[in-house]
Amino acid sequence: MKHAMPLLLVLASISLAEISGDTVAGYLDQIGQDLVYERSGNEFVLIAETADSVQVPYMYILVDPEMEGCLLVALTPALLPESGPQRTADLEILAQLNWDYTWVKFAADPETGEVSAMYTFSTENGMGYEAFAVMVNLLLGTVEENWETLSSF
Repeated sequence: MKHAMPLLLVLASISLAEISGDTVAGYLDQIGQDLVYERSGNEFVLIAETADSVQVPYMYILVDPEMEGCLLVALTPALLPESGPQRTADLEILAQLNWDYTWVKFAADPETGEVSAMYTFSTENGMGYEAFAVMVNLLLGTVEENWETLSSF
């Protein structure tokens, strides 16, 4: 019983640990040396380089300590048409993808038609490296699995 109070204090401080842009930057650095990103405060853009040495963004990450959340957005090749039967067919494909993938949600920007895959999670009780890395990889893997379908939009 005499160790219960210090243990509770340690657990309370762990659960109240604020997740910051520095936390995410550290995690991105841990993922690998080949990972290139740009940072602006608590916002990150992951960048790939094409064979022609052109830099292309492929993921956006926002950590919001105030809201206790982290948003991961993977960009896709899909672009919804403004209108017509193809738009309806593509929206049906997005609905099916959202049904098929429990953790990842596909969304289209109503102004641009750009389709992205996203995942949001709470950082209320902290955010471990393993959970963060798994979700980044799951999101990118889901986009890769559906690349051909998304490219047909």
